[in-house]
Amino acid sequence: MQNALDSTLIRALGGQRSTILQALAPMLVMIALVLASAMIAPGVLETDSLLSFLSDAAPVVALVIAGTLPILAGSIDLSVAGVASLAGVLVVVLNPIFGPWTSVVVILIAMCFGAAQGWFHAWLQLPSFIVTLGTLSMLSGLALLLSNATAEPIPDNDLFVTWLADSTAEIPNTVIALVVIVALLGTLLRYLRLGRDIYALGTGERAAIMSAVNVIAVRTTIFAVSAGCAAIAGLFLISVTTFSSPTLAGNLLLLSIVGVVLGGTAISGGVGGLLPAVVGGLITSWLRIVTVIIGVQPTAQNIVFGLTALVAVALTTDRSKLGIIK
Repeated sequence: MQNALDSTLIRALGGQRSTILQALAPMLVMIALVLASAMIAPGVLETDSLLSFLSDAAPVVALVIAGTLPILAGSIDLSVAGVASLAGVLVVVLNPIFGPWTSVVVILIAMCFGAAQGWFHAWLQLPSFIVTLGTLSMLSGLALLLSNATAEPIPDNDLFVTWLADSTAEIPNTVIALVVIVALLGTLLRYLRLGRDIYALGTGERAAIMSAVNVIAVRTTIFAVSAGCAAIAGLFLISVTTFSSPTLAGNLLLLSIVGVVLGGTAISGGVGGLLPAVVGGLITSWLRIVTVIIGVQPTAQNIVFGLTALVAVALTTDRSKLGIIK
């Protein structure tokens, strides 16, 4: 009897240590990357360099957060990069109508689109992969159509975009806005029932339904929030580049997915969170610096990120929950 109790205790402690290590792994990877980069190029740890990095990383981190929420619920949103690109275009196109409040209107439009996307996915029982892949194509085409496939300078009277382009106490306002977003969504996930329902859906939808989780309402909400974060990522981008382009975020979809899984969020859902997503986004952004430092050609960087995504998914997928991999 005592041996059985000891064995149970050992397994429990081993599982606890494994969980702690899994939670700390993304942060340890980030620290290792920074230290390795500093050994090769010490200038990357200077204050100006770090602030510039945070400003450049903010759009990627926002897209990673946008992609994390649906994945936590067992879905996936491939349209986030399309939403970001279209948001930048709409700021220019709609500015003559809405003036200084255009960016706020664009975020609301994006959230309405995301809500519709989530509702179709949940109500019609269509795979989120197919739904969001189709909408990604439509959004990319719409961005090209509205912009006539040309880049345009952003208006100088939009209050939010103008604020994002500035700094407060030398800290980029994009970073401040990102911290506020993480705080608000973190509070939502931790203290509201919606947060528990999201994790319940990701852990097992049938069990969640039996626990009275409103699947349609939850998926509609998380896709709306996801699209809103993606639109804000687009605003981050145009505030940094000072111009709008229909393909501005076109190369960030892979980076956003890599950031999600590098942060420890299981692609199968139910495991992860916002802070791990932020760490994953920072790792992904820092990887871009590492590839430049070691001399990887820009045309070959996607090879590195693709391999990273495969390894990260292999390490974070809960095969016991999926049963059959297909």
